[in-house]
Amino acid sequence: MLRTISRVLICLAMGLSLPAHADEAAAYSVDVRGDGPPVYFIPGLASPGEVWEELAAELRDLGFQSRVLTLSGFAGQQPITGDDFLPTVHQHLAAELAELDQPALVIGHSLGAFMALWLATTSSEHLAGVVAVDGVPYLGALADASATPESNRTNAEQMASFMASLTAEQYAAQNRMALAGMISDPEAVERFAETSGRSDPATVGRAVAEMLTIDLRPELHRIEVPVVLIQAADSGAMDSMRESYAAQVAPIADLRHVVASRGRHFVQLDDPEFVLSEVRALLERLNND
Repeated sequence: MLRTISRVLICLAMGLSLPAHADEAAAYSVDVRGDGPPVYFIPGLASPGEVWEELAAELRDLGFQSRVLTLSGFAGQQPITGDDFLPTVHQHLAAELAELDQPALVIGHSLGAFMALWLATTSSEHLAGVVAVDGVPYLGALADASATPESNRTNAEQMASFMASLTAEQYAAQNRMALAGMISDPEAVERFAETSGRSDPATVGRAVAEMLTIDLRPELHRIEVPVVLIQAADSGAMDSMRESYAAQVAPIADLRHVVASRGRHFVQLDDPEFVLSEVRALLERLNND
């Protein structure tokens, strides 16, 4: 997430895979590699699964199976129909987790972190833990703690309509501008601007609108697994933003909230060593419990 809700909206406005079974093709594709306990990787808004490439490889080397998602409508994937995008993703993921023979660790970035927390509120019995990378349970309240889904509804629908009106070329250009403020390495900006720039603008707009009108905070007390929240260094440098993140996740019983040592919103790209160290620490704890 970015420093203020206005910055998020400005950036968003301006800016391998086989499904595990047929139903999931409507919600996401998943690249399954390796053997061992499953670890799900959920990318953020418009992002391809490749944003998790380095961390997924590290965990496979440690004996885990990586399941890297790319959501439909993002990064060139075929968009789904209907108005409920994130609820559909959540429903399909929850169903898949329920079919596994052991609990999974779920790691998500931004929108993916929101989804990971959502799954933890409804499917804790099928999870080993959650790592939320620079994502919160309610985007709409980052800058204004009094904001509600209802107070954000008009802005959310305006955002969805605006994004849906963009041409592919307009969206790609604005997406590139947004990523330049969220990734430190110019080469990584170019790499992921090319793939995320192929996202469906209407799906991107719908996803933002749903994150502004779905508030997970009242359900966080239901989470029964450890949660690690990794806040980006740029937002974490401000007292107000650290406090805003902390307040959002306060109801989680088993929580570790840390701030990355460097970089911007894409912490897994800007500070991969920090993310890996936190994931390894959680895995070691789970192994010892």
